[in-house]
Amino acid sequence: MRKHIERVFGLATSGTAKDTYILFGGNVFAAFLGFLFTIVIARALTVSDFGVFSAAANLIAILMSLSDLGLSSGIVNFVSYHISRGETKTAEEYEKAAFIVKIVASSLLSLLVVIFAVFISKHWLATADKQIAYWVAVVSFTGLFWRFLPYMLQAKKQFLKSVLIDIFVSLPKALIPLVFVSLGILTVKTTLLAFEISVLIAGSVGLIFTGINFMFAHTKKETYLNLTRFSSWLGFNRITSSIAGNLDVQMLAALAGAVATGLYSIPAKLTAFLVILASSFSAVLAPRMAGFADKSKEKTYIIKATLVTLGIVFLILCWIIVAKPFILILFGQKYLPSVPIFQALSASMIPFILTVPSVTAIIYGMKKTVFIGLFSFFQLAAIFSLNYIFIPKYGPFGPTLTYAITNTILAIYTWAVVIKHYWIDK
Repeated sequence: MRKHIERVFGLATSGTAKDTYILFGGNVFAAFLGFLFTIVIARALTVSDFGVFSAAANLIAILMSLSDLGLSSGIVNFVSYHISRGETKTAEEYEKAAFIVKIVASSLLSLLVVIFAVFISKHWLATADKQIAYWVAVVSFTGLFWRFLPYMLQAKKQFLKSVLIDIFVSLPKALIPLVFVSLGILTVKTTLLAFEISVLIAGSVGLIFTGINFMFAHTKKETYLNLTRFSSWLGFNRITSSIAGNLDVQMLAALAGAVATGLYSIPAKLTAFLVILASSFSAVLAPRMAGFADKSKEKTYIIKATLVTLGIVFLILCWIIVAKPFILILFGQKYLPSVPIFQALSASMIPFILTVPSVTAIIYGMKKTVFIGLFSFFQLAAIFSLNYIFIPKYGPFGPTLTYAITNTILAIYTWAVVIKHYWIDK
């Protein structure tokens, strides 16, 4: 018994655990501020207007992920590798190359949204106001600094600075709407304005933390080729996973209307905590897994990481139990129909949480990004097809069934790959 206790204590006080506490603690605080933002606008706006804003914010998230092209994982892989070997200039070359590609991709996507603003607003945002689409384009482009720079810091294991960037997004985003409410001017458009101001502040803080030395690095063709080779399949995965992961809100807006979207968006915002937890844990695992280059050490690390995910699953089950008072206290009686939706959506996320160690091992330990890239095509097709079937029949419950099915398949698939590589193959 003592041996097991000492092992648990060792896990809880390890360097990995401490970095996870920093990253997750900061992300939880940022998410808490994000919840204050959600509470304010959900109570101040009508359910319909909240649905329109949720669709717009969801499209912003899709565009930001589309412009990633797998570069965030590429940055973590190459920068952490070269930094660990004291090759600072080479690391800066990869930072600059990825940043240039990110700017080009973000510019093209934002331009397309502006050109097709009328169509996008009507069919994807559940509104006839094309200015909402314009706001989506502006926020998604200026937010590239906020979404990209943290990965540069995580690659150098500067997790506190990384998470502070998210806090500098969430803090003004939570406070500015309170001012607008007091002035009686809170609308969908002014809420998006608050979002824009917040990403500009966070981007500025990010540049202060990273500095601009990397922008003056001399990049070579080989740098871009290495990034492309490593990130290409991850890019496909990021694009398809981004679309697949955000199809729920966009398809609800298109197939079920703004009210159903608003009722579903509350559970979606709450379960975003689970995504934050998973991404925080994955961000801590990634640079360590990338630096091992030793199969036996990677195997041991996977086991430790899996024990942590089981604890997270227990917390999810507790959250499901207290769902009703939690939602009613925060969001009010008008969101009572969201309670069972939240419970079902939280349960559907359990298989996804269990994939954190397996997916990280495939990408950074096995270096087999093709496995993740190929699965993403199936994932996108499955989520679109199942949502298309389930949403007209079950309304806001439709996406919860879709996620339960696809996340379970993902867990089985990734763990089968990992078990074969680390425990079966010699």
